[in-house]
Amino acid sequence: MKTERETKEKLIASARAEFWEKGYAKASLRKICSNAGVTTGALYFFFDDKEDLFRAIVEPPLTALVNMMQEHFMAEEQILSLPAAYEHQDGDHDDIAETLIHHLYQNHDAFILLLTRSQGTAFEDSLDRIVDMTEKQFALSVGRLAEQKNGRQLNPYMIHWMAHMTIDAFIHLLTHVKEEQTAIQQMKAIMNFIVKGFMEMI
Repeated sequence: MKTERETKEKLIASARAEFWEKGYAKASLRKICSNAGVTTGALYFFFDDKEDLFRAIVEPPLTALVNMMQEHFMAEEQILSLPAAYEHQDGDHDDIAETLIHHLYQNHDAFILLLTRSQGTAFEDSLDRIVDMTEKQFALSVGRLAEQKNGRQLNPYMIHWMAHMTIDAFIHLLTHVKEEQTAIQQMKAIMNFIVKGFMEMI
């Protein structure tokens, strides 16, 4: 029903503002309900608890981000599985840079909540999980590139560091660059730099 949908949307909007101001741990369900103009009972009709309300805000964009990254990694694996050795060209990673930056900026508040106000929730280690996923893919990609080029493997710490550096670059842009298009252009250059770094070290 329209009324139920509107009530749920009001609760989410109110919760987003409360989490933004106070963080998850100090956010008040009573304040969230009051600002949404509903009773506490109404909140529990839609959500199990405060964390479930936080989840409703951050989980959809986070899941979409992870899916985008996994699709890119799968496409990358297909390219690296071809008989011909991969040769990097500037712009090879422009599409994924633009896709991810656009998604981050379209869901700016949700990702800032994840990064800075999720302590005490199941989402507080989201960044670490994304870095781990990226590191595993980098290790796989570097291994295949080394096989193709008869080169040398990077040590595990270097791969871990480059995974962190890549994810940190996205975060830095989201938190320091206001204009999405500027962030896209910067991320394209960063991606070229990172891939060239890998290619030079293998």
